[in-house]
Amino acid sequence: MKHPRLLSYLVFAIAFSALAAAPAPADIGINVSPAKLELSMSPGTATNIPVTVANGTTDATHVQATMVDFGVGQNGDYQIERVGTRSNSLLKYASISPREFDLAPQTIQQVKLSLALPAHGLDGEYAGIVFFQTRPPRVRSGAVSFSVRVASKFYLTIPGTVKIDGEISKMSQSKGAGHDTYRVLFKNTGNAHVYLRGEIAVSKDGAQVDRIQMPSEQLVERGGERLIEVTGKALPPGKYQAVATIDYGGKQMTGGEIVFVRS
Repeated sequence: MKHPRLLSYLVFAIAFSALAAAPAPADIGINVSPAKLELSMSPGTATNIPVTVANGTTDATHVQATMVDFGVGQNGDYQIERVGTRSNSLLKYASISPREFDLAPQTIQQVKLSLALPAHGLDGEYAGIVFFQTRPPRVRSGAVSFSVRVASKFYLTIPGTVKIDGEISKMSQSKGAGHDTYRVLFKNTGNAHVYLRGEIAVSKDGAQVDRIQMPSEQLVERGGERLIEVTGKALPPGKYQAVATIDYGGKQMTGGEIVFVRS
């Protein structure tokens, strides 16, 4: 599956309600646009990216912007780190203005994200997230207060240097209660993020006995790995072959194979 790396806006939702376990009112949040942006820049160039923060509620709020690096773990969870931690950190070349501001009800604030790339040493894709978080208002003792955090996610590629590649580095099978479980570890060996879709075909004596689809659109960041776990039907005793095939958007799909004995 191909994912064009051109300037586009896609929805990326990360919302957190903090400081209380109770559900937040429906109108507590702020909105940010773009929620996701992909762009391409040459080394040694600079640009300014406008980000619009909107307060659609009936209450004034104070907003603080924070730039972070991020990765995605094998289980799909986001890993948030300080800027400059990761080798593909984009926002170490960035500044944002204003960093914090008051936002009246039903108004917007435009924030400027400035990027200035070094002239040398860049290749592939770089990424980062800007969080916009509200500061909860002071409330009377015993009342509930909320803070909301939303994200704007950025990918930047260096023209002519992007490599889309990946491989299945490990496969395993195990017997469960009423089913068989298959695990496939995909490693992103390219230098840009990819999305996965695939399947596992199980055969015995050359005849297919099961076919399991993997969840689609699984994100694997640059340098990352993704562990895919799927379940198939319980197999009777015998010797089997399981073949995994994954499409990650490259020129060719990648595959893996294991032979196992079901007792």
